[in-house]
Parts: sequence; structure tokens; C-alpha cells
Amino acid sequence: MIAAKLHHRARRPELLAVLGIVGVVELAGAAVACRLRSGARDVPEAHRTVKAGNGIVNPLIGHEFRFFGHRFHFLESARDTGDGTLRFDYSAPPRASVSEHVHHDQEEGFEVISGKLGVRVGGQEVLLTPGQSGVCPPGIPHAWWNPSDDEEVRFLVGIRPGLDVETMLETVLGLMWDGKTIGPLPRNPLQLAVLAREIGSWLILTPVERVFFAPVAALAFAGSLLGYRARYPEYGGPGDQTAPIW
Repeated sequence: MIAAKLHHRARRPELLAVLGIVGVVELAGAAVACRLRSGARDVPEAHRTVKAGNGIVNPLIGHEFRFFGHRFHFLESARDTGDGTLRFDYSAPPRASVSEHVHHDQEEGFEVISGKLGVRVGGQEVLLTPGQSGVCPPGIPHAWWNPSDDEEVRFLVGIRPGLDVETMLETVLGLMWDGKTIGPLPRNPLQLAVLAREIGSWLILTPVERVFFAPVAALAFAGSLLGYRARYPEYGGPGDQTAPIW
């Protein structure tokens, strides 16, 4: 009974809710006609790096993103860790979840700080409590959720190699600093669709979800033809001016 209840909650896809917002923003974008062609031009150096003593600090580190009651802030850059791991501190509200997804080339690890975290890896479910940790190898479908009705769960996450995720989030942060977003979501529907397609590429979608996602994919294809990307070197962190833009 408990396992069935946890499994049900694991299928509440907050990430798909983000994708659903794409449709709303498409309509808003058509109304306000906010044209951001390619989204990253003439970006000041301050947007990319912050000087600290004799070194350069990536401004993504220490920054906190918020969405739907979720909060996460970055502790270590993949550029600075010896094994290329991007590390961040994540807090999820009661009954929150992220639906099943897969990282084809990345390992993802969890370590619970407070609360409880349900994790399903390769079809096997486990409930992690403070001090416990788990790892999902590359290519294995996994999901996580907060089974509590009234308690937040806080956990540390490590993604290895994490540079691709880091550079995409640097682009989101750069767009936010340039006033081109509503919260963390780009105002421009084409830019939003391209980023949503990048996130969607990590998800395992049901046939019904694929139908809903198809318009986003089509919009993202059009956006890519017009020069929109999920990553821009202009928004990259230190030493990343040759980072891939796709």
C-alpha cells in the first residue's frame, strides 16, 4: 500500500507543468510581441563573471532559482570540481515530484538533509531519510518525490558531468539579468520552447504527453532556425567562451 501510494505521487510531473506554461506564454508573447532575437548579444562582462580577489567566480554559484514552491541554489561549479560534478542544494515542498526522466550521459546523486525523499531508479523504489544517499547511473530512468503532506524535503544533488546543465542554467540566469524573463521563464515563446525542448529531452513521456509536447517541439524547431539556443557562450562562466551553444 505504501509503495503504491509513493508510486502514484511520483507521477505528478512538475516539469510537465512548466512545459504547459509554454502554451500560455505563446499567447502572451503574441500579444506583447517581445522580440529577443537569439537572446544573448552584447552581454556585459559582469553578467558572466564576478571578480573575487585574484580569481573569477561564476555568478551561478550561490544563486537560487525558485519555481512552483521548489528552491535550489548552486554550491559548486562543474568547472571547479575535480570530477566535473555540478552540486546544488534543493528544497521541494510537500507532495512535490519530478516525473520519470533519464540522463543519457550523466550520473545523478542525492543526499537527504531533512525530510524524506522517495526515489525510483530503474523501477526500484526507496525512501531516503536524513543522512541517506542514492545514485542513479547514466541511462537509467529515475524519478523523485516528496511523500509528505506537510513537510518540505531538502537534499543535496550532484550531476556528473554537469557542465551541460550548468551552461544551460547560466543562459537562464543571463536572460533574467537582461530582463527577458518572467521569473525564470523567458518572455519570448521561441526561446522558451527551445529551453523546454532541452529539458524535455531528459524526460520519458507517455504517448499522451508526447501529443501535448509536439507543439513545443515544433515551436522549438522554428526557434532554432531563427538562432535561438539553449546555451549561449556570451552567458557562459569563466573560461567557457567556447562552450557549445546547442
